[in-house]
Amino acid sequence: MATLITGVILNTSAIMAGVGQQSVPLACADAGLKDKDHWVQCSITNETQFDMVYVGEYFDSGEYYTSPPQKISPFSNREFAVSKKWGLAGVSGGNAWELKLDSSHTLPLSLGFTDPVVGACKSAALPYSSAESTYSAATDKGASGASIIYSGHNSAGEMVEFIITATSVTTGNYAVYTLRQIEVKW
Repeated sequence: MATLITGVILNTSAIMAGVGQQSVPLACADAGLKDKDHWVQCSITNETQFDMVYVGEYFDSGEYYTSPPQKISPFSNREFAVSKKWGLAGVSGGNAWELKLDSSHTLPLSLGFTDPVVGACKSAALPYSSAESTYSAATDKGASGASIIYSGHNSAGEMVEFIITATSVTTGNYAVYTLRQIEVKW
């Protein structure tokens, strides 16, 4: 049985229209960030109709070079960067978010990242409330996950079901995270 969400749930064509209005999310890291010994430029794309709200962070080492936003609106892109200037450890950690599905339901999400002293940069995007767990799950190819099935009514009053997927891709020192709202059709 799917969890019922109140409010109007957008259908696939409305979601695609919102996604089509987004700008390209990737930006180059600035010279100050690239000057750090270890760094990751992180881009987040919210391809859902829901607000994504920042909850907190976990750092094994390093710090924010540019802080994440407190909120990422539906169908928008935002960025943050993490770094460590020097030392025996790279930059490693994660941040926790909630997708506000309605006044009673949230979906926990977290994004993990690491640029270790030895090995490749890694990332993860998972439906976990623990930023530390998501950091631990990061891989050089990225790690991804999906929510449970949710249901709600579309603008025509028809019952629809959907999931939220969280994906990450790592290329060089760049981590790209994407949240997608996908209608489930049986």
